[in-house]
Amino acid sequence: MALTDAQVKAAKPQSKRRRISDEGGLLLEVDPAGGKYWLWRHRYPPTKNGKQQDYRIGPYPRIGLKQARLERDEQRLLLRQGINPCERKRLQKQEWLEELKPENSFKAVATTWHQLKAAGTWSTRHADDVMKKLSKDVFPAIGEVGVAQLSKQQCNGVLNRIQKRGSLEQAKRTLNVIAQVMDYAVHLDLCQSNPARSVLKVAPVKQTVDHFVAINWSELPELRQTLLDNPKNCDAMTIHGLWLLLLCFPRTQELVGARWDEIDFEKSMWTVPAERMKGKRGNRKEHLIPLSQQAKEHFKALHAINGDEGTVFKSIRTKSGMLSNNTFNMALKRMGFDGRMTPHGFRAFAMTNIQEQLGIELRVVDRQLAHIEKSKVTAAYNRAEYIEERKSMMQRWADLVIPKQA
Repeated sequence: MALTDAQVKAAKPQSKRRRISDEGGLLLEVDPAGGKYWLWRHRYPPTKNGKQQDYRIGPYPRIGLKQARLERDEQRLLLRQGINPCERKRLQKQEWLEELKPENSFKAVATTWHQLKAAGTWSTRHADDVMKKLSKDVFPAIGEVGVAQLSKQQCNGVLNRIQKRGSLEQAKRTLNVIAQVMDYAVHLDLCQSNPARSVLKVAPVKQTVDHFVAINWSELPELRQTLLDNPKNCDAMTIHGLWLLLLCFPRTQELVGARWDEIDFEKSMWTVPAERMKGKRGNRKEHLIPLSQQAKEHFKALHAINGDEGTVFKSIRTKSGMLSNNTFNMALKRMGFDGRMTPHGFRAFAMTNIQEQLGIELRVVDRQLAHIEKSKVTAAYNRAEYIEERKSMMQRWADLVIPKQA
């Protein structure tokens, strides 16, 4: 039976990897973390005794149902002509690598490496961040240098230029990107060694930056009154966002990327899809955030500002069309909380005070914070684990941090 676009979009992950059939051998593979990938199953030679093969088409939604069917039909035509699609794809990749060798500049290799990573496990945000590092500091300095000719001195040059701006951590992260590109170049036999790795070993020690700085419980009334008074005239969307950070304590990226189809006012639930959660693409899980009455009021206010389609935090100032991650941090600084509170600090504030003020167990708070478990056994939890306790906790927390008179 043929699939529909709606069925493909609605396909939910299960505890094990599964494949959903379309017509003509086309399969949609859904992994436990929610990732989806198109395959075409066929036999070569195309006879009853032919060997079964899976031709990998590409990930959904980058490749939609219609495009996947067109690709299947093209490969089926080749099969009828006696051509092995999987072998042809392998040879094309080999030819591409041969073509790459004469043009093995760092920029060419890095661009190819980035495309492969972006199509794989990387999130869009991470892919953009890596390309920004390459475009800003790396390509202008060593982009035209051949990977076989790249030296430790040139890698050090990139490192030193960023250090002079006062950012040791950014310098080391950029050097790590160079090292990963060069690892890829070594893997392709485009060069024999990776000079960036030896430089990375002696790079400056990471700066100690507290990204979790948060106010004390005694400072909550000051923060609450500041949000109510809005002395710096921050726009309404930013103020509502700060209230939601206090009430729901999501990661900033989860909040600014929120979409209206994730918000269910009737069920008082915000469902953050797996692809927008922190972690590698294959390990992410859908996350449920129960909405208190106070949180729903702020979402409804945002609904009145931005309408009910697309993203909740719309912006015409950014390429992404949504609010910048740094908006909330800058607002807190302007309102006098520089060095005392950060957007991520709302998570630390909630984790500490939900336990201390409400007496709720860490296991429940931890699940609501969607902390990534390092143990594979512990990490295999259901998205709705402790959900009734979490619903009660979120309403009690809202009543505590926003008393009726506030």
